[in-house]
Amino acid sequence: MITKMKKLTFLVYHREYDEFLHRLQELGVMHIEGGSLDKGQSEAVSADMTELRRVDTLLQQMEQLPAPDAKETGAMEHGDSAFDSTTDLIQTLETLFADYAQLTDRAKTLTEQIETLTPWGEFDPVEVRRELATAGCELRFYTASPKAFTKDIAPNFIVQEISQEKKKVYFVAINHGEEQDIPATAVTIPDASLSALTAEFEQTSAQSAQTLSKLQQLTAAHRAEVEACRDQLQSRMNFDTVRFGTETAADDHLMVLRGWIPAGREEEVQTTFAGSSAWFEISDPQPGDDIPICLKNNRFFKLFEMFTELYMLPKYTELDLTPYLAPFYILFFGLCLGDSGYGLFITLGVLAVKHFVKGLSQSLKAALNLLLVLGISAFFCGLLSGAFFGFNLYTLGVPFFDKVGAAVAMDNSQMFNLSLILGFIQIIFGMSLKVYNRAIQLGFSYALSTIGWMMVILSLAVVMLLPDYAHIAKWFTYVGLALAFLCNSPERYSKNPVTGLLINVGSGLWDAYNTATGMLGDMLSYVRLFALGLSGGILATVFDSLATGLAPDNAILGPIVMVLIFVFGHALNMFMNVLGAFVHPMRLTFVEFFKNAGYEGGGTTYKPFK
Repeated sequence: MITKMKKLTFLVYHREYDEFLHRLQELGVMHIEGGSLDKGQSEAVSADMTELRRVDTLLQQMEQLPAPDAKETGAMEHGDSAFDSTTDLIQTLETLFADYAQLTDRAKTLTEQIETLTPWGEFDPVEVRRELATAGCELRFYTASPKAFTKDIAPNFIVQEISQEKKKVYFVAINHGEEQDIPATAVTIPDASLSALTAEFEQTSAQSAQTLSKLQQLTAAHRAEVEACRDQLQSRMNFDTVRFGTETAADDHLMVLRGWIPAGREEEVQTTFAGSSAWFEISDPQPGDDIPICLKNNRFFKLFEMFTELYMLPKYTELDLTPYLAPFYILFFGLCLGDSGYGLFITLGVLAVKHFVKGLSQSLKAALNLLLVLGISAFFCGLLSGAFFGFNLYTLGVPFFDKVGAAVAMDNSQMFNLSLILGFIQIIFGMSLKVYNRAIQLGFSYALSTIGWMMVILSLAVVMLLPDYAHIAKWFTYVGLALAFLCNSPERYSKNPVTGLLINVGSGLWDAYNTATGMLGDMLSYVRLFALGLSGGILATVFDSLATGLAPDNAILGPIVMVLIFVFGHALNMFMNVLGAFVHPMRLTFVEFFKNAGYEGGGTTYKPFK
């Protein structure tokens, strides 16, 4: 549901405005209507934003560091770790992170150079090249396969093998000015000896470890200070944005501030500013107001608010569809995944993470709870086909599974029909929500056309499924068509009844075409619920067959190969199926359900000034 809002307007004397804003910011309930900033003011806010991004980047770097040892942390906490200011602390951390990144990159480069030079042994490349150059010779380094390498690989060069591996021969070639294409791979050698590179690598690694230890200690001791600095910057940026963007009146002596608070928070505002000279008024929203949206659902439906926000928030006068899309999405996910084994694996995996991993963020906990619900749905929906990691539970001859299969098992034809029936139910349910939405937004007369089309669709369904009641259903069809053709735009009758009637009938013909073609297309879209579950089950069966068919006839190696193929195949299949089970029900929700529910969206997110 959408939280009811109250409009809040303040008039404040300009000399008291900063103090007033600080009190309002501490209260933290008012969504401020945006104002415009001039160039100088925008630059000030942009400077705060740049500094905020800088501190956010530093916090991200600190987050990625491993925690220091307890001894190191204790030594840092009791050592000389004081800074003159938070600015000095941030500059020190940034310098250390830059040094650490530079040392890490250098150590990586040295490692690559050492690996390149190791097969050639210990020598000074610069000295060797200089001595040969005085004799008019040039030294080149090559690698070739053992089959390709011979002493005659370069007839015009002096060739000397240096070392050899299983698949590669390392050799040098010395020429006296002659040029010749050698059928081998040229190698670029670093301008330093192996011992010099090793010594530099050890020194760099020691410096890198020392810098890392310093960063870990500073992070453990001063991370709270950096986070507090980030919060202060965010608060100051919010404050400046509101202060500079405030409307003025009475020759800039009065500051006019408008915004919104959730209904029920009026008493807090009145208590906070009771003794203040600021004048304020709390009123109800008016048509045309840009009212911020704050969704308020229970703990279960709150898990699905992410889907509504991903599409767009509803308008203030619209119905929040979050509680209504949730049951369908849960069921559709289970049908798309369609394997009890996969659902059980997801469920147990989420429970294990929630039990063993401590300190999870609220957003991650919400994501895990959603995944837990979807995993349970996949487990029970998988019982419709009996699929369990590609095997059919109902062919194992287990009495318990036989009883379950007799009660809930469906073949492919029944699953196909189930997908269409669920699609029909969701479409009709969406149209009923559209009726309610239009009734509360515009009036009941504007919902009559949708009611008419619902009557027509339901009557046709009765004729197809229950032909014995066709004589009754046809009268509902006539009434539905009358409502659909005559009431699609009631406001037209107020201007000219005859013209309004003709326009409505013409619009009804166009609506009839759109409803017929749209209903057919929407219904067929739900076939994906059956198709995705079927394709995932076929792939699971294929991997099971590969695991048993490709395993060698060996008491030790056979089971190992079988398990590897089984685990890799089902991991790949589960990843693809879970991805599809997330995306396709979302597509059905955004396109078919939201369209038939008449959902417009476009609401502004409620962001309190705090």
